[in-house]
Amino acid sequence: SNDSIFFQVRSAGFNDGKYGIIELNEANIVPASNLRGHHIALFDLNNNFEFHSYRLIDVLGGGSTSINNYINFLDTLSSNYLIAIAVSDEGRISNTTLKQKIKELGSIYIDSLVFRGSWAILGYKGAAPGSVPEGFTKPTFGSVTIDTTIITPGKFGTLTTTKIGPTTKWDRLVVSDSSFSNSSINYIPIALTESDSADTLSALSINNGIADLSFINAEEYPYLKIKAELNAADDGTSPELYSLGVDYTDDAELAINYQVVSVEKDSIVQGESNKLNFMVYNVGESPAQNFKVKVELQKADNSKRVLLDQKIALIDTMDRKKFSIDYIPKLEDGIGELAFNISIDTENNVREFFEDNNFYRIPFKVVKDTSVSVNSAKVIVKFDGNQIFDGDYVSANPEIDIELDYNLGFNYSDTSEVNLFLNNLRIHNGELSLKEFDTISRKIIYSYKPILESGNYNLAVRGRNLIGNLEESDGYSADFIVSDEFRLMDVYTYPNPTNNDTYFTFMLTKVPEEIQIKIYTIAGRLIREIPLTQAELKLNFNKIYWDCKDEDGDSIANGTYLYKVTLKDSEETISETQKLAIVR
Repeated sequence: SNDSIFFQVRSAGFNDGKYGIIELNEANIVPASNLRGHHIALFDLNNNFEFHSYRLIDVLGGGSTSINNYINFLDTLSSNYLIAIAVSDEGRISNTTLKQKIKELGSIYIDSLVFRGSWAILGYKGAAPGSVPEGFTKPTFGSVTIDTTIITPGKFGTLTTTKIGPTTKWDRLVVSDSSFSNSSINYIPIALTESDSADTLSALSINNGIADLSFINAEEYPYLKIKAELNAADDGTSPELYSLGVDYTDDAELAINYQVVSVEKDSIVQGESNKLNFMVYNVGESPAQNFKVKVELQKADNSKRVLLDQKIALIDTMDRKKFSIDYIPKLEDGIGELAFNISIDTENNVREFFEDNNFYRIPFKVVKDTSVSVNSAKVIVKFDGNQIFDGDYVSANPEIDIELDYNLGFNYSDTSEVNLFLNNLRIHNGELSLKEFDTISRKIIYSYKPILESGNYNLAVRGRNLIGNLEESDGYSADFIVSDEFRLMDVYTYPNPTNNDTYFTFMLTKVPEEIQIKIYTIAGRLIREIPLTQAELKLNFNKIYWDCKDEDGDSIANGTYLYKVTLKDSEETISETQKLAIVR
């Protein structure tokens, strides 16, 4: 109908196409869609949604000036405008004030926008959170498209839903509407095949707001659109459509992720076995049948060896299957960075809405020896009392202990026997202090307390062998990172789904003053809060237990929950929200 206005807002981050498009009735408002930043268009609510103005704000390259201009723009924005925003390339917001201004447009996903992610919204100032069209995806998960058709007063208009499904069984259409005089609304199902071939069916018979859809063959038509045809009364009075929903049975949904995969050891000696444990979940509403689970060993040279190739007859709805593999290494597997690659249903025998959660890779390291010899001495290095792995974060003022357990033939009195190098620069003996010297147990501990700036570092311990030749290779070597950037990374729960208890896990580049973990129902009701102080946290990996009980000590019911991890210090607050499923 000529009385409808169609908006489409599309966003693609750097890895998903790099564009921002805002269309009014299929005409693009954005002059250069591939330019980086937030593409913003205003439309006059009081003048039939007429286009008012456009601007581009680059929050990455524009610095604080762009951020302040953006805040001022939203702060002075009139509520008489519909505002469309589409991110192109990169548009992550870290400024708390700017995030709040965007939330005042009705946004609930601006906190979920990550570096080079996609995000779009069609809102207005003063909109209730979640009441406006909005979408986001993480990098490599595809672009975002939101579209809205607005019916203006007229004799006839249509509204067609987005694609609904897939399903294994259609149930019913549920609508809430009102018609006046001789106005009417016809509801017409458009049945879609797997390849999106469409068949328009006859108008449905509505009885008390409900129409039967079970006659539609879901095997042939796993998707639907519902087209609502609105016909005004003779006097121009329009019918009103308040809500429309379709009840159906979800497909199977196989899933595997960080929360349900673990290895017994993240570092093993060459020849030592390791154990891989994981679970495959079906969190859909239909059984998953006749599919394969495959596990491959990925070697350091990227070649692969199959460890498991098993056909699964059935995992019922909201059920899981546990797998355990005892990895016994072969000589040709080699050493270095290895990984277990877990793949589910690579032959696509199970129809699913999401398939990006059907693969998971978990790395582990194979080394020659856990204690390294330096001139017939064993060396262990600890940072603030802990041994580290390559890539770990270390404080800017660490206490580094170099512990030597030496044999009788080792000349410990010769200070040139063992040397310490930081980024290939030798540390002079005067910078080391003797922390412990035990000639009976033959143990020496040197302490090194550097002051480090942010950056990447390598620490190496080198020495001489018993016949006086300088060793070429490092007796000990570790790569680590010092960062003054406040970051929260790899937020997960394990296991997830869970039936009894779980752990919140996350990585920290700095230890904040406090962390709060809040758990909500899917409707937004807070059921539990877990506060953590600085003394309870550490750099790198943190693991926090939760018994899956609410503030009253009662076990929570089956279902999906949201949890929000918030970091706070004197200068900044960072938070991330994820989902958790309870399945008993």
